[in-house]
Amino acid sequence: MKKKYVIIIPVLIIVEVLCIINFVNGFDYNLFSLNTNKTEYYFDESIKINASWELNYNNNNEFAYIQIQITNLFDQFVWNSSKYNQIGTYEKNWTVSIENLNLDVINGSHLLYIKLFVFYCHKDTGSTMYNCLETIEVKVIKRNISCELIEYKDLIKIGEDISLVAKFYDQRSDFNRYLINQTVQFKTSYNDLIIHQCNYTTNISGIISIQLISVLHLKLGRNFLTFSIVDNDLYNNSDFVYEIYVEKNEPIIDVQFFNNNLKESEDLEIKLYCYYYLNQLKNPIASHKLLIKIFDNKSLTFINEYKTNKFGVLEFSVSQDCFNYNQKSHDFIIIIFLNESLYLDNKTFILNLDLYQENYSNSLSALQIRIFSFISVLIIILILLSYLIINKKSKSEKLLTELIIRY
Repeated sequence: MKKKYVIIIPVLIIVEVLCIINFVNGFDYNLFSLNTNKTEYYFDESIKINASWELNYNNNNEFAYIQIQITNLFDQFVWNSSKYNQIGTYEKNWTVSIENLNLDVINGSHLLYIKLFVFYCHKDTGSTMYNCLETIEVKVIKRNISCELIEYKDLIKIGEDISLVAKFYDQRSDFNRYLINQTVQFKTSYNDLIIHQCNYTTNISGIISIQLISVLHLKLGRNFLTFSIVDNDLYNNSDFVYEIYVEKNEPIIDVQFFNNNLKESEDLEIKLYCYYYLNQLKNPIASHKLLIKIFDNKSLTFINEYKTNKFGVLEFSVSQDCFNYNQKSHDFIIIIFLNESLYLDNKTFILNLDLYQENYSNSLSALQIRIFSFISVLIIILILLSYLIINKKSKSEKLLTELIIRY
């Protein structure tokens, strides 16, 4: 009996050793390379992986394979390759689309770990081995956006219509990559108050077009135009802010008629044309009140309010009784006030008036001269007539005397 145990135990030992030797000689691996085309990617790109290795095992009682796995920051699987159990030297390429990985973005980026694993299982003993041969860390980031605002000006007039063209693109790419079919939030604000807000979608050229009506979408003063891209899978959250200042229109007053050299016998007459420019067009200031003040030597002598007609024209007259012609010196100033409105700023317009006082003393002297001349001529005529009459009478008396003497 003891001889049997002595024989069985060495046999078992020899069999176990032979199994171990068979295991060692059967399973073997060697990683030659594992690499990616780069270490930083955008979310709309693909990771290109290349690996080469050697794998040997006894397929009668062993099983082994190589596999690529991609995990996230929390060691969660996001992608894995097929299992490659070919014996010998092998090389393989993979292209992994990042958009298909359903990654959660953390602070605009995401870390991924590309790992090459070898797996081994002995069919008879059930022993297994699991080993990561190499790991590559890659970073996935969102793209940064640039914005170009076309036909933009930072100063406009209230009531002016604005056409804006905004172009969005990725300036870091080899060529200007346009944002296509992306949502852009646009808003106008004044003193942190949102006045207008709307969403737009970029076209194939990364462009959105916006029409603004300053009366509805802006306020007088300092406004802000904000273009925002938020919660986008490909692009970082971005705000592009532009400042635009809105001011009132400057009224223009043209004098179409003004008798600034006023004679004593005349009334003051003035004709004005009031207008302003908006969207490069001349617009009459219709039905607008103007305050007229006349000062003589800084003393107010006349004040009244008038209203322009629908064509922006104002005609008015001031009676001559409002002007003191007997005063030796005059300094007449006509001040025209145009009060502000929704579209218009204040306007003050000044006219200078000269009075022409007629010289009555000179006029009377001329009349006297004419009268004197007339009387002088009349006297001369009377003298001549008297002389002729007397002369004729003398001749008549002489003839009468001669007749009396004859008879």
